[in-house]
Amino acid sequence: MINEPKDRQRAKIRILIITPYKIIQESLRILIEENRDMRVVAHTNDLEKPPEINVLNNLDVVLIYLIDGDTETVETISKLLELAPAVRVIIVTSNGDFNNQTRAVQLGAVGIVQKEQNARMLIEAIRQTYRGETWINQVLLTKLLNSRNQKKDGSKSWNLLKANSLTAREHEVVAMIGKGLKNKNIADAMFISEATVRHHLSSIYGKLGVNDRLNLVIYAYQEGLLQISDQRTDVSMSANPIS
Repeated sequence: MINEPKDRQRAKIRILIITPYKIIQESLRILIEENRDMRVVAHTNDLEKPPEINVLNNLDVVLIYLIDGDTETVETISKLLELAPAVRVIIVTSNGDFNNQTRAVQLGAVGIVQKEQNARMLIEAIRQTYRGETWINQVLLTKLLNSRNQKKDGSKSWNLLKANSLTAREHEVVAMIGKGLKNKNIADAMFISEATVRHHLSSIYGKLGVNDRLNLVIYAYQEGLLQISDQRTDVSMSANPIS
């Protein structure tokens, strides 16, 4: 690899690839490093022996390529996030593998890319999640909602109380998040600063007990703050394209 100044290297999105197959590791590395804003800093095929902690703490994105039928690797996401809570986890899996997709989101993954999609979708997912956003398609979102709704119990009244604790302005922010607007777009629409938007989001997260935009959107649909029919097919939470 060509040596670059440290400031140039630091500006790149630093990525760890996890997959058991060398040919997939190399293919993904070539695909990723065609982009000047990305760099693969490590790869592994054994999450039982994760990279050294100093490597993990210098990562931005962890990309996990799941082999069909693999239900064990996805379970290591929580271990990864315990060691390096700031990293953004993306999984690549088959379109029909709903169980692993659902489990990955439950464990903290913020991006789901299907193997059947165009390779450029993976690159865009890396960029979006690196910016603190999420990448998930509406089909999976709907299934997640249906799955969670089936498991809901007597906590509904408590959730309603939490939702009712939102101010009118916070409800506006939630509605705009549901339309896929970024902080800047929300700030422009509400005639406020981006810092104020971030303040509203922090308050919303605290009141509802969620920690990111994805779980905020899921919560909002569950509790009726948003309607699934309102979600257009060309946007997603945090302004990611929905496939």
